[in-house]
Formats: sequence, structure tokens, C-alpha cells
Amino acid sequence: MAEFKLKRVLCPVDFSEPSAAALRMAGGVAKAFGAELTVLHAQILEAPVYFTVAQTQALKAQLRRSTQAAHAHLADFVVKYLPADLTRSIEVVEDDPVVAILRTAKNWKAGLVVMGTHGRTGLTKVRLGSVMESVLRQTGAPVLTVGPGIKPVASLGVIRRILCPVNYSSLAEIAFEHARTLAEKTGAQLTLLNIAEETPSGQGLDEAQRVLCDWVAPAVRERCSVKEVARQGNSAEQIVAEAKSSGADLVVIGAQSRGSLGTMLFGSTTEVVIHRAPCPVFTVVRRERSPRHN
Repeated sequence: MAEFKLKRVLCPVDFSEPSAAALRMAGGVAKAFGAELTVLHAQILEAPVYFTVAQTQALKAQLRRSTQAAHAHLADFVVKYLPADLTRSIEVVEDDPVVAILRTAKNWKAGLVVMGTHGRTGLTKVRLGSVMESVLRQTGAPVLTVGPGIKPVASLGVIRRILCPVNYSSLAEIAFEHARTLAEKTGAQLTLLNIAEETPSGQGLDEAQRVLCDWVAPAVRERCSVKEVARQGNSAEQIVAEAKSSGADLVVIGAQSRGSLGTMLFGSTTEVVIHRAPCPVFTVVRRERSPRHN
């Protein structure tokens, strides 16, 4: 399996606390890989159809002033939350945030998108939508998300413990490869978690852990510190619980897309982990190929 290589990291920000936390994480990962980081801010100001020509011109002038102010604020934002020795660039664009992020990630060939999420759930999320989820469902790159209230912002960016759930599927192998490389680059301990089928009195956990230990190639142990954990129960609940108990700094998880737009089922394990994990989540999405029509 090809090694995960990272040359370019894209971090969209909206100047909120979650995006500040995402920027810290983006800086930490980019520095570990020696990657270039681009920080993007997208804003849009459209004239209503009923505006006169004079009103439209005034709005355009306001947008120019707003863009200049946003660029200056973005420069200060980057200095505040990124290491001084990191190769980075900033960009302010006038466009819908989702469109701007997807276009920039594709044109710039970003190997990772790092985003903050405001953690909306339920009807609020459905009604208001989510930039993060739209990007996660459509981009071709892995997405690292940082939810609101995850640790003090100042403590983010240093990765010492990585948790990677595995179920021995080909998707789990892809996620594991990303987690392994991240562990090597950051010097973090890698914990592999397998959720075994529930059996009476907890029987089968020892066997599940033995299988998990055998699954890890000896060469991997020579390159990073690996720990194996077997649990029983609901997958999402057990992943969140292990992340909390182990003090994980990052969860690396695989997600299978479905449909032409890359949608994932609401309520999936990945979605629950993203919203409930006590640490940032690195999601590796494998997309189904659209069926060919004869």
C-alpha cells in the first residue's frame, strides 16, 4: 500500500475559535511533514436583484474595502496561531465558502484539508447546513476536523497519541496507513482499536486483541510505538470512550462515501465520532465509483 505523503495542507478559516483551533492543528501537521500550508478565507457579498446601478456600485466598493480588511485580519490571525518558521501563504476570495474550498483544494492539489466545525446537530444542522460536512462529502482529500471546545487552542498542534479504529477491511487498512505515517512523522504513540462482537461475560476480547496484535506487521513496530486495544459494544461509543480514556490527540478513521455526491449516511459511525470525539478527527474518505452505463 502506498505511503501517505503530504506536501500541501489547506486550512479554511472564518476567524472563529474552532477555525483558530483548526489552524493550530494544520500548522502542527504541516510542520511535521515539512508541507506547505495555505490559509483560505472566503466571503461573499451579493447585490439583491432590485438594487439600482448606483447601489450596486456602492456595494462593490464596500466589498473591496471588506476584502482588504479581511486580508489584513487574516495575516494577523495567521501570525497569532502558526509557528513563525512554517512555510505558508494566505488567500482571501469572494465566493461561497464550500465552492472556494473545493476549488482551491483541487487546483492546489491539497493532500489534506483542516477545518473547524461549529458542531451543529439535529434540525439546526439540517436547516443551516455545514460547510465542513459539505467539504467532507465532496473533496478528494482527507479532512481533519476540529470541533468546538476541544482542548485549549494553545495546546493543539502537538500530537503525542493517535487512535485508529480498525476492522480489517480495505478501508481500515487505508486509514491505518495514514495513521501510521502520522505517528512516524510526529513521534506519537499509535493505538489501534478493534470493536469486537459482544459475547456473554466479555468472552472473546483476549482473542480479538491477539488477532489485532498479529495484524500489525513487525516492520511497523520498528518505525513507531504501537498499542492494541479490543473493546465490545457500539462502535462510535467505544471509539469516543477510548479517545477520552487514552487522552488521544487525534483520531484517524475511514469513511465510505455513497452516491454520486459522496454522501454519507446521517448517524454513521464516522459522523458520530466527528461530533463527539474529545480531540480532532482525521477522516479518510473512500469514494464509490459511479457505475458505468453501456
